[in-house]
Amino acid sequence: MHRILLMSFISLFWAMPAMADQIDGDWCNVDGKRLSINGSKIEIPSGKQISGNYTRHEFAYTGPDGDPEMGQKIRMIQQSEQLMLLYRSTAPDNAEEWRRCQVTS
Repeated sequence: MHRILLMSFISLFWAMPAMADQIDGDWCNVDGKRLSINGSKIEIPSGKQISGNYTRHEFAYTGPDGDPEMGQKIRMIQQSEQLMLLYRSTAPDNAEEWRRCQVTS
């Protein structure tokens, strides 16, 4: 009986759809701001395209000169396929929720 349950669980696990698990892509917040990550390149909410520190589930950059985020250290951490938390050095304990602009299946 235990063997049948184990085999059923394994079959169910392998039948689950694969989900992309990286931070790359387009993200939006409730204020209507957007950003787009593509490897170490990012288009920040002001529209500027800059480079940052990229790992599969995190991205960090410093706001460039002349930008509303100038000098701020921004760190983003992917929580799930559809949710990312963004932290600013000016408010390190206040995470902003960002979601995929277009939901993927």
